[in-house]
Amino acid sequence: MDIDYVQNLLNPKTTTETTRKKDISGLTSEDFMTLMLKQLQSQDPLKPTDNTQFIAQMAQLTSVSGISEMNESMTDMIDTLRGSQMLSAASLVGREVLVESNTIAIDASSPDLVGEIELSAKATSVDIEIKNAAGVTVRRLHAADQAAGPLVFGWDGTDENGSKVADGQYSISATATISGKTEALTTLVRAPVTGVTMSGTGGAAQLQLQGLGSKSLSDIKEVG
Repeated sequence: MDIDYVQNLLNPKTTTETTRKKDISGLTSEDFMTLMLKQLQSQDPLKPTDNTQFIAQMAQLTSVSGISEMNESMTDMIDTLRGSQMLSAASLVGREVLVESNTIAIDASSPDLVGEIELSAKATSVDIEIKNAAGVTVRRLHAADQAAGPLVFGWDGTDENGSKVADGQYSISATATISGKTEALTTLVRAPVTGVTMSGTGGAAQLQLQGLGSKSLSDIKEVG
């Protein structure tokens, strides 16, 4: 085999990236076929060279090339989906969303709390309790004879005496008496979207909600 020719192939001065796919050794599939044909042309017809290894290498090249192309396609698709997700999330900035939460952070700029619970059946009574970080109850909300379905509740950030509560983290719990039994309910809270971030490499878009922190797009139950 012509050594200079092989060296030229191993160190090409120009390549056409759009038509050549490189394997892990740096050779293109086109180069590989050229080398194989060169070897076949130069061998002794009476003592043919064993091409088992050469064929095995060619099969490896095809496999690696296919995997590489698939990985590139998957990466492109993921990047496209992430970009689309980011745009969708960004469109929610400034709007209110409904998410599941049993806590809320209160400060001077906080709007009144608007929440929601779901009653599986008619309830003779519904009770919502709001506690501060120390576990002390600051406000109780009560409603009687409520039909099955969603029930909206509100809290203006004041205690039982009508005084504004201190800034901080507060917990929300809800129970309902249905058919004589007390059931714990999941609380949903409305909050404005203040920003959007991406959660690390390959992560999903995270919504920044006032008073609630970060929530993913999949956490959203409703957009206001």
